[in-house]
Amino acid sequence: MAAEGDMSARGRRIGDDSALDCSSSIYEADPYDECTNPQGILNLGTSENKLCFDLIEDWFNRRNGGKSIAPDLLQYSCVQGIESFREEIAKFLTDYTRAPKTLHSEEIIIMNGCCSIFAALSMVLFDPGDGYLIPTPYYGGVNPYMDLYGEVQAVHVHLDSKISEGESLPFRLTVDKLESGMQHAKEKVCFATF
Repeated sequence: MAAEGDMSARGRRIGDDSALDCSSSIYEADPYDECTNPQGILNLGTSENKLCFDLIEDWFNRRNGGKSIAPDLLQYSCVQGIESFREEIAKFLTDYTRAPKTLHSEEIIIMNGCCSIFAALSMVLFDPGDGYLIPTPYYGGVNPYMDLYGEVQAVHVHLDSKISEGESLPFRLTVDKLESGMQHAKEKVCFATF
């Protein structure tokens, strides 16, 4: 069950610095470059093939009307997402959501699709056996990822297409509906409390 800063015990373990993280940080602080930093560190811990960039660049330029491609676009990028993209997302979210404080790129992580996001969140927010409230209808493709990676179960909060008494719109999510879902989850003994 999640505690200590809203992170699960598993999430805290995952967040601990691994040897790979430490070695990556050391490399990033002093990377080897033949011309500008010949005494820098060679990265032998990442599976990237930079030896044939000249061949790839030539092939790409011939097929792309002579437009050049930056070498870093053909390698692994930052695992949080490309910095310039995260900067633009931070600006957009700061303005669009009228954030009370400015968002910064280091607070943003870019992932591919909602399923990978839900899988990652299930690993760090929940411990195995926990549950989470989710309004229905919803995209059911997240269920296998939440269950497989996070070992957590969905507890449905049913919303209706018919306008209920005291409501003005269909599919209205209310505190009462969430509380009812939480009560149902507690009866099933599978709810994470934060």
